[in-house]
Amino acid sequence: MGLSRLKQSLQPCFQLLSNAAWLLSSEIFAKLSRIITIVVLAASLTPISYGTAMLSLAVHDMLSFLLRAGTGTQIIQCKPNDLANYAKNGATIQWIICLTLATLQFCLADFIAELYSTSELANLLKVMAVIYLLYPWVSIRVFLLHRANCMRWFSLRSGLCTIIENLSIALFALLGADIMAVAYGKVIFSLLWLLLFSFSPIKAYGVGFNFNVFKTLLRTSGQLTSSEFLLSLRMNADIFIAGKLMTPEIFGFYIFAKNAGIGLSQSIGNVFTSALFPFLCKLQRQGTLLAQQHLVYLIAIGVGLLFVGQALLVPLYMPIIFDAKWHTTVPVATIMCLVALPSVIVNTYCLFERAKGDYINETIIRLICLLITVSMLVILAPEQPMDFAIVLLFSSLLWCLSLYFSEAIKTRIFILMSLLNWRKSHEC
Repeated sequence: MGLSRLKQSLQPCFQLLSNAAWLLSSEIFAKLSRIITIVVLAASLTPISYGTAMLSLAVHDMLSFLLRAGTGTQIIQCKPNDLANYAKNGATIQWIICLTLATLQFCLADFIAELYSTSELANLLKVMAVIYLLYPWVSIRVFLLHRANCMRWFSLRSGLCTIIENLSIALFALLGADIMAVAYGKVIFSLLWLLLFSFSPIKAYGVGFNFNVFKTLLRTSGQLTSSEFLLSLRMNADIFIAGKLMTPEIFGFYIFAKNAGIGLSQSIGNVFTSALFPFLCKLQRQGTLLAQQHLVYLIAIGVGLLFVGQALLVPLYMPIIFDAKWHTTVPVATIMCLVALPSVIVNTYCLFERAKGDYINETIIRLICLLITVSMLVILAPEQPMDFAIVLLFSSLLWCLSLYFSEAIKTRIFILMSLLNWRKSHEC
């Protein structure tokens, strides 16, 4: 009897692990192709060119946060009787977002290139701006796949897209495309993504407009935009600051170490969070979210320990895989792996808040983490990659403290409000 009860209580977490396993399986093959890409780029590009290419990706990722802050969260969360209206109006919002992003990135490309004194950056950003026009055709289908927890179907196709992207970047680099190889690879990824997800086994709802539903989605999307913007800015803030503090060559070495370290670790964390959010939304709809909280955090810590394992392996695999000119970045990459551990814990906490609909508290946590990172980088102003990595690691440890203080502040506010309500009731 006790054993069956234990199995029943653990069943939801088995589903989370199953979803994560499918995503992780595809991610392993995608990551192998990613390593090939990094090796080819490291051999084909100078540190300055490598830094320029990665800076363009950081700017592109910074703007594309709106794709994640659109209507996907609400479509995954909503009640079954709201799904059709949310999907139709969500599609309209996705088109508006993507058209805006394409225009914004294209128009800002020259300004950003001038800001970093790198003319080649403009062409990269202008080419990558075009791919925003491909996503809205299938974005709602992708959200619905997540809602249905169809992670096997999603992960296989998503992994294939990533593998083709990585290998195409490597191929273009070998053919002499230089830094434009990154932009061409992104275009190929987007075209393949459009092709594969156009045939997903999910009911299509089309595009529609209902003023009340549209207004509701837009209002909540605005709250989510703040959180996603802060997350995106925090993840890329070190790149933007390092690009200004360091010389172009030193910046190239730093960004390479980040890609070889946290870049690989972060992808595993992204797999976990991608599987986690639909799972948490399902628990919330069933009313069992809080009951599974401790088990989910244990799994999150287990995922984080993988990053520690990678940090131990960095001194072994980097000298074997990469060209000798990059070997000085091994200690930096080792430290950067450890930064991913606090990140997955903070992201897990924020996804719990999002699943509960507490977007304000999620945004507060994202803001605190961003302020900690930016303030430490600006105040200490490290100019060497190793110093930068140490500052990032220390600031990431402070993120976890912010979770404790957030809970403590919320508890005190709750007690204070309860006392005030008790006092008012007795005065009446």
